[in-house]
Amino acid sequence: MRVFATSDLHTDYKENFLWLSELSDTAYRDDTLIVAGDVSDRLEIIRETLLLLRSKFRHVLFTPGNHELWVRNSEINSIEKFHQVLKLCEAIDVVTTPLRLEDLWIVPLFSWYDGVYDADMKAWVDFHLCKWPEDIQSLPDYFLRLNEPHLKWYDGQVITFSHFIPRAELLPPPQYMRFSWLPNVSICAALDAQIRKLNSTVHVCGHTHTTIDKVIDDVRYIQNAVRYPKERRFNNVPIKKIWETVVIES
Repeated sequence: MRVFATSDLHTDYKENFLWLSELSDTAYRDDTLIVAGDVSDRLEIIRETLLLLRSKFRHVLFTPGNHELWVRNSEINSIEKFHQVLKLCEAIDVVTTPLRLEDLWIVPLFSWYDGVYDADMKAWVDFHLCKWPEDIQSLPDYFLRLNEPHLKWYDGQVITFSHFIPRAELLPPPQYMRFSWLPNVSICAALDAQIRKLNSTVHVCGHTHTTIDKVIDDVRYIQNAVRYPKERRFNNVPIKKIWETVVIES
């Protein structure tokens, strides 16, 4: 059994959906795929994309990103949209809660970035298309509290995943940042404490549209973003193998 990771699928773009469609229909039947957020803001595209991946993998795990919480011409707010997405996942057998696979646990973690709106950030779409209830004082705290029931000891190796990044060291180098204020809309710093409370050895994240595979203080952090079609200048692949059962022959 193998575990693969991907993020930032953005299948609003037909090129991205077709690229995922080209994944083998048979090679991953016994495998698991982690999708670390940002499929689409449209429920029908989220459903179609996750069903496609569900047809190829034994298990698919998902956590919503910021795009999933955009609301356009709708009476609902972004928290209600968040729960709609979770309900959709449950209906199509896509996992959004801890999953045990033999001696491995995969634990999804919800999050939101720590930054607040600044005039220089007016181009950031979240500030226009996300709509929050007035009684939420801190978005990072709200989402991190949802993880608390799952912050416990697990009898096996733990892999965690989130959409947003937990540490500044995971940002692209400054010369490769799409905009100077990317850190303000990418980092959920308190998330790293939850990762370490779970004794996670691997953490998968997304959001910054980069490729990451580095060990920091004994945790391996991975990002394998599909990205927008125009951003794929390199020969990256949509899924990355991050774990595999070692079979010992007797």
